[in-house]
Amino acid sequence: MIGYLGPEGSFTHQALIAFLAKINSNSQVVSFTTITQIVDSVNSGKIKSGIAPIENSIEGGVGETLDVLIRTSQKITINHEVIIPIEHCLITKTKNLSEVKKVIAHTQALSQCQTYIKRFLPEAELEPVTSNSTGVKIVSESTNGAVAAIGPEMASKIYNVPIYEKGINDEKENFTRFVIVGTETMTSSGKDKTTIAFGVPYDKPGTLVGVLNSFAKEKVNLSRIESRPSRKALGEYIFYVDLEAHRDDLPLKKALSEIVSEFSFYRWLGSYPRWQ
Repeated sequence: MIGYLGPEGSFTHQALIAFLAKINSNSQVVSFTTITQIVDSVNSGKIKSGIAPIENSIEGGVGETLDVLIRTSQKITINHEVIIPIEHCLITKTKNLSEVKKVIAHTQALSQCQTYIKRFLPEAELEPVTSNSTGVKIVSESTNGAVAAIGPEMASKIYNVPIYEKGINDEKENFTRFVIVGTETMTSSGKDKTTIAFGVPYDKPGTLVGVLNSFAKEKVNLSRIESRPSRKALGEYIFYVDLEAHRDDLPLKKALSEIVSEFSFYRWLGSYPRWQ
């Protein structure tokens, strides 16, 4: 059983459908309210694996996913990734935007549709919810037309709420990367990605540069680097890095062996095939 951020019709649900189609699987799926619930359920054995958004091409990393991955058991790692295009729709029962007093959506969707909201719904209250399909479900249960949701077309169909306008996101080239997490360890496919998280001592200048130079020396390409507060001290950060290699590949093994002693914190988050 695979858990996803629900309810039905969310972008995470769409990514899961794309993943299951690619691997030709008919696994049972179950929805959860938060990303943390998904990972905790994998850790407890309630479900075999889960899917969560980790990075958006516009807004960057998804904080809850990044944070929970380094807090959970080390047996839980990333074993697949899924990348899908994101198109936001304004979904509402009314045909007159002047009637809309509230817009409901996930915080990332609200941020990604700022231009449209400021132009056409400048006075509307913005209400963040845990997922965009949650917002559409709320609109479907509403008895008046004063509320609208931002969400995917799939949610509009599931909850039978009309789409007022498609493609309201500010940037049309909008993609979100999702990760499948579980206890399965993936062997090298030849086209892999490895995600690690590490901290460096704040009192040792140049440590981060040295780490990056070690990867460059071994010709290991970095496709992403992002920092998050460590939550332990002001100015102390955890760095999340995606490397285009499997952890069993010799160049990456060599680079890590040279620098791991420099880390104040280190966590291997998984090696997995790149989405194609």
